[in-house]
Amino acid sequence: MKLKWDGVLTTTLVVCALITTGLVVHREFFAGPPQSAALAQKPVLVQNWKSLLRLGVTLGPSGAPVQLMEFADFECPFCGEFHKRLKLLRERYPAQVSLTYVHFPLLGHRFALPAARVAECAGEQGRFEPMYDHLFDDQDSFGLKPWSDYASAAGVPDLTAFDRCVKSTDSVPNIEKGKALGKELDVQGTPTLVVNGWKLDHPPGPEELDGIVKAVLAGKSPVTAVHGS
Repeated sequence: MKLKWDGVLTTTLVVCALITTGLVVHREFFAGPPQSAALAQKPVLVQNWKSLLRLGVTLGPSGAPVQLMEFADFECPFCGEFHKRLKLLRERYPAQVSLTYVHFPLLGHRFALPAARVAECAGEQGRFEPMYDHLFDDQDSFGLKPWSDYASAAGVPDLTAFDRCVKSTDSVPNIEKGKALGKELDVQGTPTLVVNGWKLDHPPGPEELDGIVKAVLAGKSPVTAVHGS
């Protein structure tokens, strides 16, 4: 009887572990309720997308023919991996691709909002992009080392002003605008990419990203590289 009970208990624990793992994965990727799989959407065209670029931080030439808008969370591991893809893409097409980063920190991530503030504080001293890179490259150290170490690595010149900025409890306009825009555009998870106004339904892989750029440069819709239509 004891052996039978042990077997039932083991099975129950395994099922609970699988459910917990699923919840963690969902929390890491999705910003809203678990509905995207059931309500998978085709790419959606955001009509006023050009005017929305001012709500994020633009990296690269503002007049580039390929305009990427990324909704992301600095603690999100999927965003960290996607950052590597975007960085390689921008290095491959330095004059053709521009990236506008939009803050969309997820509630389930303890360091997401503080990290967004850190990036903005670095941006006040002209070091947003180096900090943006360093935060994604060193996600595993969140909470293990002070933000001032990130600032030093990102080349922030005035660490005293940076520290004062990070400790401020005032809301940060760029972060609040990003969160509001993400909700307005029904962003369900991070990373979410908008390409020349087209909100894609999934983060493109390396080959898809390259195909998107080539399609736009050829005068086609970026959707053709993702859905072939």
